[in-house]
Amino acid sequence: MWEFLRKQRGLFAGLFVLAVGLVFWAVEGRDATSRITPVGSVLMQGGALAERAGAGTLSPLSTFVQRFRDAGRARAEADALSKEVARTREENARLAGILQENARLRALVGFAAAHPRLELVPAKVIGADMTPWFRVTSLSVASGSSRVAVGQPVVSSAGVVGSVSEVAGGVVQVTLAVDPRSSIDVVVQRNRARGVVQGLGHSDDYLSRIAYLLRRDEVKEGDLLVTSGIGGKFPPDLIVGRVSKLVASKQGLFQEAMAEPAVDFGRLEEVFIILGEKER
Repeated sequence: MWEFLRKQRGLFAGLFVLAVGLVFWAVEGRDATSRITPVGSVLMQGGALAERAGAGTLSPLSTFVQRFRDAGRARAEADALSKEVARTREENARLAGILQENARLRALVGFAAAHPRLELVPAKVIGADMTPWFRVTSLSVASGSSRVAVGQPVVSSAGVVGSVSEVAGGVVQVTLAVDPRSSIDVVVQRNRARGVVQGLGHSDDYLSRIAYLLRRDEVKEGDLLVTSGIGGKFPPDLIVGRVSKLVASKQGLFQEAMAEPAVDFGRLEEVFIILGEKER
C-alpha cells in the first residue's frame, strides 16, 4: 500500500492544492470581481497540477484496460479458430470414411459384374472371433437371409473369405478360409497344378498350408491360387491367395508349400454370400 501511495503522490498533492484553493475561493467568492485574485491564481495552478498528475496516473491505467480488452478478444478469436479446426478435422475424417466406403462398394460391384452367373447376397461384418482354434466372422444379412444355408461360399472383392457354418435369422456365422477346420480345393492359376489350402490357426498370422501339391509340379513363390471348382462347393477361378513359401524336399510324393490369403480378414466390412449359379 505504501508503495502505491508513493507512486501516486503527485495526484494526491494536486488534489490537496485543489481542495485548499476551493476553500479560499469559497471564502473570497462573496466579494469576487472579474479580476483574478491571488487565491484564484493558486486555484488555477493547483487545478493544472492536479490535471497533470491525474493524466499521468490514468494513462497507464487506460493502457492496461485496453490491453486487457485486446487480450480477451484474442482469446475469443483463438477459441473460435480452435473450434473451426476441430470441426474441419471431423469433417475431413467423415469424408475420408465415405470415400473409403465408396471404394469398397465399387469393388464389390465390380466383383458382381465380373461374375454375372453367380447369385449373390450382400452382407455386412458385425463381429469376429480370431482365436487360433476358431477363426469365425459374424455377418448381418439385411435381405435374402431365408435362402442362406450352411456350406455356401462367402467372398469379398479380394477373394474367398470362407463358408457359412451357421444361420440364425439375419445373423450368419462364417468359418474363414484360414480356420483349421477349413479346406479349399485350389489350382495354381499359371499351370493348373492342384492342391488343397488348409488353415493352420496360427495366432500371429493368417498363413495356410498347401496340401497334396505334387512334387513334380513346378510351383513358384508368388503364384496365384484359385478355386478349382471340384466338389461343387466353390465356383471355379475365385482367388484364394498366393504361394508364399516352398520347402525343398527330394522325398515323398508331395512338396511342402505355404499360402498367404488374398483377403485381409482384419479389415473385412462388406462381403457376398454365394447362393449358387443363376438359371441360364
